[in-house]
This record gives sequence, C-alpha cells and structure tokens, in this order.
Amino acid sequence: MKRLLLLGLLVACGGKAVFRLSSDENNSYALRETLAKRQLPARPMPVNDAHQPRVFAVVGGPQKAIVAFDLAAGSALWTAPADVQSRIAVGGDFIVALEGTQLVGRDQARGGVRWRSAVPGTFVGVAADRERAYVVYKDGSHYWLAGLSGHSGDRLWKADAAGQLGAPAAHGGVVYVPFLQQWLAIVDGARGTQLTRIRGLDEQIAMVRVTSQRAYYGSKAGVFALDERSASGRRADATYGTIAIPPQLERTSYGADAYDPVQQTYSAADRARILWTSPAATSTALQFDGCAIHYFRFVFGCDPVGGIRWAYSHPRVELVASAHTGAVIAAVSAAGDVVALDPRNGYLLATQSLGTRGPVIGATFDADGWSPRSTGVNPLLTNEALVSILHDHDARFDRVKELAASALAKLPGAEVTKELLAVLADDRAPARLKDTVAGLLVVRRDPASLPVLVQQLAVHDDYLAQTKAEALGPTARAIGGLAGEKLDRGQVAAAVAALQAHLDAPTTPVADLAQVIEALVAIGGGGERQALGSHLLLYHADDELGGDPVWQKAIVGALAHSGAGERVLLRHVAADPRTRPTLAATIRDTLGAE
Repeated sequence: MKRLLLLGLLVACGGKAVFRLSSDENNSYALRETLAKRQLPARPMPVNDAHQPRVFAVVGGPQKAIVAFDLAAGSALWTAPADVQSRIAVGGDFIVALEGTQLVGRDQARGGVRWRSAVPGTFVGVAADRERAYVVYKDGSHYWLAGLSGHSGDRLWKADAAGQLGAPAAHGGVVYVPFLQQWLAIVDGARGTQLTRIRGLDEQIAMVRVTSQRAYYGSKAGVFALDERSASGRRADATYGTIAIPPQLERTSYGADAYDPVQQTYSAADRARILWTSPAATSTALQFDGCAIHYFRFVFGCDPVGGIRWAYSHPRVELVASAHTGAVIAAVSAAGDVVALDPRNGYLLATQSLGTRGPVIGATFDADGWSPRSTGVNPLLTNEALVSILHDHDARFDRVKELAASALAKLPGAEVTKELLAVLADDRAPARLKDTVAGLLVVRRDPASLPVLVQQLAVHDDYLAQTKAEALGPTARAIGGLAGEKLDRGQVAAAVAALQAHLDAPTTPVADLAQVIEALVAIGGGGERQALGSHLLLYHADDELGGDPVWQKAIVGALAHSGAGERVLLRHVAADPRTRPTLAATIRDTLGAE
C-alpha cells in the first residue's frame, strides 16, 4: 500500500525521483557500463550534423542578435535578432538558448525559430546533444532536470531533485549534472533515468566541461577526466590534474561554475579560462596537452607548473570567448575577429571576421577538431607579444605586465634587456612593475646584455643638455649581477669606466652611488680600488654625503675587503679630525670586526 502511495505521488508531481541524497554511487561496474553507452565519435568533430566547425556569437547593440558563422568557409551562415539571456547550446540540427524568459530552439542551418518552451521556474542552465536539449530550473524550492526534443521542443521527461542542481552538460546521449556540489549525476538523455553517479570524496564538483569525446569535472582547485578511475571518488586514484596558475592570473578557472547563475550567461568569467586537451589516460595524472590560459586580451601558453612558454596579445579589444579544438586555440574578440593560434608556440595561424556591427558579448564554439588552413598570417613571436603586453598602458592589467616581464626576462639577448630598461624609463609604468623589472635585470645574468647596460650608463644628469640618467641604480645592480659570467674584457673595461663616471659625478643620487660602488667591486677585479679610495678622500668630510649611512656602509665595506693598502687608507680617514663622526665610527666598527 505504501509503495502504491509513493508511486501515486511521483506520478502526481509529473517527474522521476532521480536526484536523491541516498543512491548507488562510485560503482565501478555501473560507471564502466555508462561510459560504454555514450555515442561518441572515433575522432574529434563538431556536434552539428554537418560536422562543420561553427561558432555562434551573441552580438549586442540596440538589439541583440545571434550570428552563426561557418569557420571552414570563413563566412556567416545567418544573423537573427534574439534576446539571448544564457549560453547557446549546440545540437545536431538546432541550437537552444534562453531568449527573454523562454527556451528557444532555432534551426541551425537558417536561424529560424523552430520551437519555444516556457521555463516553469528560475532558469539554471541549458545543454544539448545531437538529438535533445536539457534544462535545469528551480521551481519554488525544488530543482528539476528536463529533457526536450531538439526537433519540436516537446518535453520528453523531467526529473526532480532533493537539493540544488547545477547547470548541465551533455554529449553522446548522456547528461552530466552536478548535484549539491558533492555529486556528478550521469543521466540517460533519452529516458531521464540516472545511469550512475560520482561522489567527490575530497573535492567539490562545481564544474563540468565536455568535448566531442571526453568529459571533465571538478572545481576551481583542479579537474578530473571522467573515466573508469572516477569511481574511486578521490584525487589520488582518479585521472586528476591541476595547473599552477601564475598569481597574476588568479581569476582563471577550468570552466564555468555550474552553480553561479552569472556564469550561465556570457560574462567576464569567460575571459579568464584554462584551455587544454588531454590524451586517453595512461596514468592517474591528467595530461594537459597544449595548455594555455586565456586572460582577457591575452593568451599564454603554459605548463602544469606555471611556466610561460609563449604569449599572444590581441590588439585593442578583449577576447570574449575561447576554445581548444585539439589542433588550435580559437578565440573571438569583442570586435568580431576570430583568431586561431598554434597551441605549441602561439603563432597566429588564421584570422577571420564575423562581420558584426555591434560588440560581441560572448560565443559558443562547435569546432572540435577544427584545424584551419593558414591564411598567410605572419607568426607573432613570443618576445614581441610579451613586449606588447609589457608596454600596454591599460591599468587593469598591471599584474599581467609583471608576468610578461618575468617571462621576457627568461629569454636571452640584448634586445630583451633594452625592452626591460625601457619600462624603467617610462613615466607611465606603475611603480610595482618597475620594482619587478629592476629585480629581474639583476637576476637575469645575460652576458649579451652588458653592452646595452653600459650604453644605458652613458646618459648623465645634465641641466644644460636637459638629460637625466634613467634607472642608474638598477642598471648598476644588473652589471654587478654579471660577476662570475664569461665577459669580454673590453666590455668590462667600458663598464668600469662608465660606472666610475657616475661615481665621480656630483649629481649622482646617494642611493644610486651605493649601487654603483657595489657594481664596481663586483666586476672591477681590483682595478676599481684607486677610484674608490679617491672617492672616499673627496667626500669623507662632506656634510651631506659623508654623513649618509647608506653611502658610508657601501664605501667602507668595499675598501675594507679590498686589501691591506685600502685598510690603511680607512684608518687614516678615521683618524682625520675633518672626517664626519659617523663615518669615522663606521670605519672603526668595520675594521674592528675583522
């Protein structure tokens, strides 16, 4: 009798009891059977029935519109006015999105409205596979997942949940739905029954991403590839991986948060994404092939430990959407430009234009496996892209410039040093970036940079000539940092002479003098001792310089460790009644400590 009553209640509510707190989970047999049930292609390919690479962009302006674009032909398929309020999901011969307050299915080839379906509650998210659309919504305090015919929009089934559902993802006849941030339910797309579910035992499940062949899930902390190992529910035993995201790109994530309603529309979160593909798992470590980070106007090729391999800087406007097709990294800019980048080196392989008149708000790619023919675009070398980022005056990306400076400093060559020095000379460059660059110049230790550094020292403060020495302190430190490297003797002699000229110049600031003294000691090889001794004798009684503790420490330390003759000179200066008292005390303390 109780069983019949329960059945009657389920029929009355019109849905299936699928998402429950208690259910079979992490069942390796059920998961294996579920994975085999998926109808996935043998090679990466678009979902649409024509298997042609496409992108569907939402354009703003006085009236929103959808632009369907054929990436293979390089031309628009159609443009249709549409008040799009969600992401566009792509099916076999249809697309679906929330337009206004209704789900609208459109003919994918022509853009005409095929069907409309009311959402009986608060929209959460939508997904599609070749045959069906799937929508999650909240009705009162109850969450539902519904399956709709992609052809007619007719509701095929709906399933209720005992707690919060996230936005779905789908491919190959199955639907993936995050449940209460702890489970990933896998549902039969044709019937609405749960096939199996994964429970995360040591990480939340708040993100799902699918390609034509693979499914991934996880959170901002890391990502799992869905395979038989997922039945463990634990990172250590599953196919799991993380990317060490540089702190300058801290907003980046692996995919949209399925529980965040803002991220179920096209938003700024789409402009900070990790892009990757992965081979079939051979170990528990997820391999991120061709990994890159899309960050607003920039794309950085990366490795799992956070190293930058290459960079691309898009001119003027931001990239609002991106995808890894397996062969290229594709992106759409706010101005409607489509770019294809080589994931190995960041080379710009092809560009196209959507031909839009308004700004592109966001886009959905259906382009798995797309590999465009090169349109003869010249490759943008990594150092050029990094330099472009470094000198960008958009204050929103000051921290990105620090990352670019760090990556650029790892590249060899005098031209790199010139670009770093140019930042120090730029009045508009932020102070924190200048501090970063100054430190990088010191640790760079590139012998090829010495002539450039010496040339930088050629400019002095001169009121009549209206010249000013730029970045003297960092330049001197960079020269000192080359100590121990294999350097040309002539270049070393030129560096010592240039440093000595600033040592003798009365206009050299005290803080920079200390850096100059240390650089002379580092590379002078003893030839600097006479110049340093003369400098001490010239200024030991000076009211300003002779009493400066920074200068005292630098000059006394340099001579005290030079040789016996220099120590005799120091004692002589300490005994001179004209010597500034604090300088004499510094000398006595230093020599007494030896």
